[in-house]
Amino acid sequence: SYDRSKVTIQKNLKKYPGIQVTLDIHRDAMSASNGIKYKPTAVINGKKAAQLMIVSGCDDDGTLGFPNWEYNLRLAVRLQKSLADKYPGLARPLDFCARKYKDRKSTRLNNENMTKGSLLIEIGTEVNTLDEALYTGELLGNSLVDVLNNLT
Repeated sequence: SYDRSKVTIQKNLKKYPGIQVTLDIHRDAMSASNGIKYKPTAVINGKKAAQLMIVSGCDDDGTLGFPNWEYNLRLAVRLQKSLADKYPGLARPLDFCARKYKDRKSTRLNNENMTKGSLLIEIGTEVNTLDEALYTGELLGNSLVDVLNNLT
């Protein structure tokens, strides 16, 4: 999926060079070693939502060829704060680490290095319901509007 979305993002960046933020949105896979699958949820305004997680990679030693990772982290922190303020419990802790995600079947890296505002967002898992994921998408969109409107 990273490879397919990368092609789409490259095409869109070429057609619309002013794009500053790209989001790679997936569902997570959370299971224990014994096969139990996890379904992270939060109740927001009386309705069940799939928890989400923002992933922001870094290149702390310069070996990943990812020079603008700090911009992604700034966006991730702003979005994480907006979600926490508006919808407590919706966002799992920010996943921040020295790596760029890649497709397991490929050596190509994901899309967090394509713009200065690129994030990977995991919405729920394969066992969350469609309604839970859609509601989370709505809440995420509300927070994104606030964050993007306040970027300088």
